[in-house]
Amino acid sequence: MNDPLSQRLWFLFGLLLAAGLAGALLSPHFLQTSTVGYLLQYVPVLGVLGMAQTLVMLSGGPGIDLSIGATMSLVGLAIAAMFGLGVPLLLACALGLGIGGLLGAVNAVLVCVLRIPSLMATLATFFTYSGLALALTGGSALGGFPDWFGVLAQGRFLGVPIHMWTVFVPLAIVLHVLLSRTRIGSHIYAAGNDERAAFLSGVKVWRLRFALYCLSGVIAGLAAIMTLSWFQAARPDAGEGMELLSVTIAVLGGAHIFGGIGRISGTVLAVLIVTTMQVALQLANISQAWQLAAIGLLLVGSVVADNAVGDRLRARLRRAS
Repeated sequence: MNDPLSQRLWFLFGLLLAAGLAGALLSPHFLQTSTVGYLLQYVPVLGVLGMAQTLVMLSGGPGIDLSIGATMSLVGLAIAAMFGLGVPLLLACALGLGIGGLLGAVNAVLVCVLRIPSLMATLATFFTYSGLALALTGGSALGGFPDWFGVLAQGRFLGVPIHMWTVFVPLAIVLHVLLSRTRIGSHIYAAGNDERAAFLSGVKVWRLRFALYCLSGVIAGLAAIMTLSWFQAARPDAGEGMELLSVTIAVLGGAHIFGGIGRISGTVLAVLIVTTMQVALQLANISQAWQLAAIGLLLVGSVVADNAVGDRLRARLRRAS
């Protein structure tokens, strides 16, 4: 219990219980069984984007990917366009993941090669990708997907959406193992904690961050596929607002904004908290403006808590070294 990160996880668990209690008080429909399935419908898309944001932040820099929602929208439109041209849907999805990686590589070049601060670089690509999505479609959605494709996000197994079992949970496990049990994970933490020391110890910081921006694009492609399956259509605004929600989830989950601190388990708890809040406010018929205000307050509180935990942990790391 003396570990600040463990304390953060207990804090998040308590916050999740508080969000659930608030939901029950705000709406009598919140505790219905159907609400759980409705809530979990949102978790995989937001969750994978939050995990991608966590990886980018952990590697330091400081790193952030504000284009992740626009990347998701553009990849979804690319998959729909390829399918409309006769490309088999599964192949179009695979190619979409590659397109996501290429869009992430654009961010990587801007940040890692041209040395543009990640905030400015990914904000620029956010506007570029969003503009392309609107310009190429005129703001219209692209549909025509087969019914079987909807099973991924609309189907249920044991009352839980299938994309929870097939995408969100496996990705969370893989990334947890990557960060906690592999050399790559230790390199990510090392680069985030002290870039110069990591470089002198043999970590290829430049390559590592480049790869993580590419991976962020691929994961945004996964989110696009789940969204396509859910809505059975590609919308140019599908990822609108997702970038800020992914940042909120990553920071609330314990990812330090300057890198080196954070866990995937914290990100998982954070996405459950955010989606619980959103669903509770929607069921209570609270306006979208107040919902955004609540998310904003949550982000401010998470940054304050993040700074407190980060300062304590960094001080402990300095004493240990």
